Amino acid sequence: MLSSIRKHARSWVVKALFGVLIAAFAVWGIGDIFRGAKAAKPILKIGKNFEYTQADFDRELKLALQRVSQIQGVQVTPAMFAAFGGAQRLVDQAESKGLLQAYGEQLGIDVPQSVAVQTIQSDPNLAGATGQFDRARFEYFLRQLGQSEAQYVETIRGQLRANQVLVAMMGALEAPDPLVTAVYHYTQEQRSAELLTIPTASMTDAGTPDDAAIKKWHEDHSDKYKAPEYRAAALIQMAPADFVQDVTVTDDEIQTEYEARKSEFSTPEVRDVQQVVVQDQAIADKIVADVKGGQKFADAVKAETQGDPVSLGQVTKDKLPADIADAVFALPADGVSAPLKSPFGVHVAHVQSIIPGTTKTLEDVKGEIRNSLALGRAADAMESVREQLQDELAGGASLEEASKKLQLHLQKIDAIDATGKDAGGTDLALTQDAVNLIFGTEPGDPSEITALNDGSYAVAQVTGVTAPTVKPLDQVKDQVTADWIAAKQSELATAKAKALMEKLKGGGDLNAEAASLGLTLNVSQPFYRGEGDPDNGVNPVLAQALFKLKVGELTLGESAEGPVVARLTGITPASPETHADDLKQLSERVAQSLGGDVQQQFYDALKAEIPVERDDTQWQKLIDQPDQ
Repeated sequence: MLSSIRKHARSWVVKALFGVLIAAFAVWGIGDIFRGAKAAKPILKIGKNFEYTQADFDRELKLALQRVSQIQGVQVTPAMFAAFGGAQRLVDQAESKGLLQAYGEQLGIDVPQSVAVQTIQSDPNLAGATGQFDRARFEYFLRQLGQSEAQYVETIRGQLRANQVLVAMMGALEAPDPLVTAVYHYTQEQRSAELLTIPTASMTDAGTPDDAAIKKWHEDHSDKYKAPEYRAAALIQMAPADFVQDVTVTDDEIQTEYEARKSEFSTPEVRDVQQVVVQDQAIADKIVADVKGGQKFADAVKAETQGDPVSLGQVTKDKLPADIADAVFALPADGVSAPLKSPFGVHVAHVQSIIPGTTKTLEDVKGEIRNSLALGRAADAMESVREQLQDELAGGASLEEASKKLQLHLQKIDAIDATGKDAGGTDLALTQDAVNLIFGTEPGDPSEITALNDGSYAVAQVTGVTAPTVKPLDQVKDQVTADWIAAKQSELATAKAKALMEKLKGGGDLNAEAASLGLTLNVSQPFYRGEGDPDNGVNPVLAQALFKLKVGELTLGESAEGPVVARLTGITPASPETHADDLKQLSERVAQSLGGDVQQQFYDALKAEIPVERDDTQWQKLIDQPDQ
């Protein structure tokens, strides 16, 4: 596949990311016909029989978060997922499936139960080691999904009904060859250029502004010299660590906790295991006999199966099937098991090496356990104080009065901006959560006692607000002067670049001009439209401008260093006739894009015909309050 096609497809990939992830769940039919506990009001109700509840959304959301977190390598929260549009896409897809199912019912499309059962039994995700449907695997899947077998069969029936509608509507959609060829030519054409940057910093004759110029610049660009909003506030913040000194932890309690959490301080034994699985006991016996006779395990497996043993890698005992785990972990290093039976067949395992497990002693972790117990109890103590503080404030006490009575630290802040700095620019060492609480509280009454992300509680009272104001000229004169000079340098550099372009339009050598100015001429590598060659000074904006020119023509661009005079030196047309495989893949992408447009138009038409009741506030509650 062409690397450039991958790059040009990035926008498609980004737009489709959550759609692809969500579509991966659609193969399981999740969320179609659950009949468990439901919210008082469904998120979606379509036609007579389709409902999509909070329970359905919650189930799909958890699966989606797990998948996206694995891909991104970080824990993605419901709020993060919703911010990127993922939660909305879950509901949109449920709506699309519901419309298709409802329309299928209107058309009288029926899917026999036997067809749904056959579909389930042919699902490769539910196949065992032999490639056949595995009943135990299916039952495990149902437990994970939270459905009964009958519910899942109905789910698949609904999905198959919807698929029949979709296939009939889409047909064998293909992208027209002329369109694909045009897109290929557009995305695969490359261009080359030579570039001369006029450094802004080289304009040493910008001059120095007089007082009148400085004053006018300050007035004309006043927004740039504004002081931020400052707030005066009183803040009570308490964390579990503040209460640790009041907590006692005995050695007996540490011992008990150590025994209860011993597994946390242990590293399990790891074994590097190979195995072969056969269906014939005699073959397994022969492999074992050959190894005992001095043959290497891999050679014995090769001789009897014409294949190689499968490496399971370094595994802990719990990662092996229960039927063979005990026997494998009883073997010595370089040991080979007797034939072991499991539902997958007859196993012969070879332990290549052993990394022994370890357990930290009580002395190793005594301090850690003491701190953990102390902090846990301190958190309980903090919660008790929080309730007392709540009562005091509800009874009309001021923050100062409540802090004195409960012996809590009250921090008085004369001025703080939204970044946590005071008027002199000093960081006040508050967490951003605490700063946000101050700026989210109306002046006057105390805020609610708020749980912050670091495990602390905080309550703030805003006692004064200083609106953003333009800093006096005498405070920012040096910055204004520097900004005026920088702007003048940029203006002079741009004028010089334009003059050079005018000179070269009548003919001339850009390289010779660069030499006369003591500057370096850059020559780009061939680049694609919209990508450019950043390493050699062609940013995406300049690349787009160069794709509008004929060879030899000039254009003016911008860079961080200054204006850029660029001349187009070459055009490399795309050659679809020599890239048949790439053209085919592009055709599939274009067809997918067209198919998405057609599907959306179809769904819009169905919504005009089939009653849809949708309440997005129901799923938004689950995002805002994920634990409720």
